[in-house]
Amino acid sequence: MDHITTDLKVEVGHELTIDLEAIPGAGYMWVNTQGPEELEVVSEKIVSISKEIGGNSVQRFVIHAHQAGRYTMVYELKRSWENQSVKTHIFTIEVN
Repeated sequence: MDHITTDLKVEVGHELTIDLEAIPGAGYMWVNTQGPEELEVVSEKIVSISKEIGGNSVQRFVIHAHQAGRYTMVYELKRSWENQSVKTHIFTIEVN
């Protein structure tokens, strides 16, 4: 399983966008498995990045930063009917 780590910064009261490549046609979607209440996911949508039917897409998460601090959000790429994820993406987010 792949583990990816990304550091991000955002100001209190602002939003940041996280785009993660998904394959919804094959059932592979990102699931937020860890995230503090100070970072609220205010929207989530699928954006196609392929002209092919069933091709790759981006799963876009828009996150609102409510309070200053350093937080961790963990996303796992997996099929809803499987227990094991194929990728994990860990975001360390500094809110000023």
